[in-house]
This record gives sequence, C-alpha cells and structure tokens, in this order.
Amino acid sequence: MSVSISATTEDDLPDLGRLWNDGRVMRWVGFPDGLGYDDESLRAWFERLQSSADAHHFVVRDPGIGFCGELFYKVDRAHGRAELDVKLVPEAQGRGIATAALTWLIGCLFEQEPDVDAVWTEPWPENRASRALYARCGLVETARPADLRPGPSYWERRRP
Repeated sequence: MSVSISATTEDDLPDLGRLWNDGRVMRWVGFPDGLGYDDESLRAWFERLQSSADAHHFVVRDPGIGFCGELFYKVDRAHGRAELDVKLVPEAQGRGIATAALTWLIGCLFEQEPDVDAVWTEPWPENRASRALYARCGLVETARPADLRPGPSYWERRRP
C-alpha cells in the first residue's frame, strides 16, 4: 500500500472541509448532512488543534486518489489511553487504505506515547465496515470503562 501520512497543516483545511461536510462520511458519527464547516470554522478547529499537546491529527493521501482522509488521536493521560478516529472519502474506502493508515497510527502512537497503555474507539453497531477495520487492526470490543460518557460501543487494543 503506497499511502502517505503527514501531520495536518493549514493547507489541508479545504480537503478536511470537504470530508467533514460530506454526509456519506459523517453519518457514522451522527451528522448525516455533514458538519457544515466553513473556512472560519476550519481555521478555529485548526487553532484548537495546534494549542493541544494531547491531540494529534494527520492527513492520508494515495498517489492515485490524492486526499483520502484523516487520522486522529487524543491522549487521556489520566487513564493511560488514547482515543482514535479515522475517516476516509468514499472513493478511498474498501481499498485497504484505512487498514494501512490506522495500523501506522497505532504503531506510531505506541512508539511516541510511552504512558499510553491502550487505544480505543467507539464504532456504531450498524457500521460493520468500521468494526471490521478495527478488528483487522487488533482492536476488540470490550466493556466500556466507567469513567467514559455513554457511547455506542467500546473497542480497545492494549499495548503489546
């Protein structure tokens, strides 16, 4: 798989805006009409990202497709875990790109975050594709920690 992954820059905001405003992508996170972000909203999001030491965002590209989507993790130092997120444009889905990208992200996270013992995410039960992706990347559905807000599910992978 020849995907490239890089830290998000301000130049990536137009691509992220298209991704986040696409209801086909965002319906799985509760926004069937997309987020409706404009340039100002994107810049404000980017400024918040830049000011957080615990939030890390990346863009995924493929030579044949171009911009494919995003990767994100946010460290919860108090509980030794990091929340994961991945979203791809419809044209990039079903091609192994998400598996390659998320595998890279988990490896990078465990290498760079020694205090993180587990990564987690919460796919909707109806989103069979995302559940299959998380299983391919070593996450398993397990009991949700009591300190987290209620959610649709809890999938986790512990540090090797």
